[in-house]
Amino acid sequence: MRELFHHLWNAVRSDRLAIFGLSVLCILITLALLAPIIATHDPTEMNYRAEGSALWIEGGQTYLDAGVTEYSLRSVATDDGGFTAVGEKGTIAVYRGTRADGTWEIIDTGHEATLRSVAVDTGTGGAPALAVGDGGLILYRDGMGAWHREHAPGDHSLNGAALAASARTAGEVLRLAVGEVGTVLVSRVDSRGKSLDGATAVTPWERIPPGVTRDLLDVALADDAFGFVVGQRGTILRWNGTDLEAMESPTFRDLLAVAVRDRDYALAVGERGTVLLWDGQVWSEMSGPLSRSLRSVSIGEDGRAIVVGNFGDMMALENGAWRRLDSGYDRHFRGSTVVGEAYLAVGTDPYVNALASPSRDHLFGTTHNGRDIFSQVLYGGRTALAIGFLAAIMVTVIGTNVGLVSGYFGGRTDSVLMRIVDIMYALPLEPFAMILVLVWRPGVGVIILAVGLLTWRTTARLIRSQVLSIVRRPFVKAARMAGSGHARIMYVHIAPNVLPLTFLQLAVAMAFAITAEATLSFLGLGPPRLYSWGTILHQARLSGAWRTAWWWIVPPGVLIMITVVSVFFVSRALEVVANPRLRRQ
Repeated sequence: MRELFHHLWNAVRSDRLAIFGLSVLCILITLALLAPIIATHDPTEMNYRAEGSALWIEGGQTYLDAGVTEYSLRSVATDDGGFTAVGEKGTIAVYRGTRADGTWEIIDTGHEATLRSVAVDTGTGGAPALAVGDGGLILYRDGMGAWHREHAPGDHSLNGAALAASARTAGEVLRLAVGEVGTVLVSRVDSRGKSLDGATAVTPWERIPPGVTRDLLDVALADDAFGFVVGQRGTILRWNGTDLEAMESPTFRDLLAVAVRDRDYALAVGERGTVLLWDGQVWSEMSGPLSRSLRSVSIGEDGRAIVVGNFGDMMALENGAWRRLDSGYDRHFRGSTVVGEAYLAVGTDPYVNALASPSRDHLFGTTHNGRDIFSQVLYGGRTALAIGFLAAIMVTVIGTNVGLVSGYFGGRTDSVLMRIVDIMYALPLEPFAMILVLVWRPGVGVIILAVGLLTWRTTARLIRSQVLSIVRRPFVKAARMAGSGHARIMYVHIAPNVLPLTFLQLAVAMAFAITAEATLSFLGLGPPRLYSWGTILHQARLSGAWRTAWWWIVPPGVLIMITVVSVFFVSRALEVVANPRLRRQ
């Protein structure tokens, strides 16, 4: 046996194509084994992308601004000569000018945390701005226009921010921030962002006990002594200049945003189209045309208001009545503002990254439901190679044993076995596999059985023809004279002489089994919960995108071809050992 493997290795080593094929197979096997490590994504996970959006509504027309599609925005506030928006990865986007001639300026803050809210006090010189976000991140723009970070007491995420100039002290600015588990932070600075006495550049934030432990989601101020905080389960708190007091709420649904124009007019919005109105005395519920979650509300100086939400929902309050606006957009809005006669809505919209062409994030692109094809191909290689190897072993074992028995005994045994082989040649693979699926269920076992039970026929005939010539040799007759039994003669004396042909047929059977697996899986008979190259092609066909999404069908198709050709290159070298006459040629 050792000498046989030595001959096999020498045959492969002396053939350049065989060396190439063996090297490719080793690489494919290594990739298959290391698939959990090499794969860039979970092959079953739907991948999403977040794309920023800015939508203008002016004069009944909508205008989608493409200047911030690379940035996921969550909040926007009117600024001097434009507005300021914030979003994921510490993004601050400043817009200057009108809708027709304005430009975006993206400020690199150096922070990766998401900024969830921004507020600008346009009534104070220099228009100071406050942005807050995840992990207690606080960024403040002072009167000189410079942004700097301030440290919050604690690391709770902050969801809302508000600014208001003091009516009592000239140049004083009140800053409020609210967040998780009832977090309320307050700080007072001058218009330059320094402490009121000018002693320090950064004023410490103080925590105020709100009397609730629910998440607080937004805050808005009319002045430094009046405003509202809203949160989960209908929470409404009123700011009186020094602390917060709980108010009776007409709803138990989460309130996601609040806007205040003055002490007699405020709006709050939330889940399932909830809209609340403050008339200076009590909060009351209003009816509107939207029924999904509303994420933001803004009030203009003339009392007009805009509300935006998920799936492009948008409505405006004009002349005391809510009117649904057709945004022509189906992605989520997170922030809104009123800019003169126009409305502006910004958003961050995670959407399924479907049928994305190959890129740095997805080397082989994505499927119609956003799954990474590169990861699927790696995991599919494990299934394809495992089925090919196991089916080839089954084919070789059955075919070799039938060939040995048929060639050794001859006569009636040989006739019966060869007629069975003829019948097996008449059975097509695909219908036979379908019958097995009816008996069991689609899976790895069905494919291995279908390939193993049908394709041993060629191996049996080749082994039989070899045994017919070996059985007449003197060493076989000598073994019989010595009293050896049939089994010993077949497996000890004859089998070693047909092993080179057996290994050759093993390689050929593996190539056929990989092709058969791809065919059966492509027809939907493969394992439903396991990826294989054939299953990937099957899903591409079912999706209807296989005609246009070339990146979905080319990688598994090319890998099937490369694997089968590599196996045949190796079998070409092994054929020299099985047939010595080729070696002489």
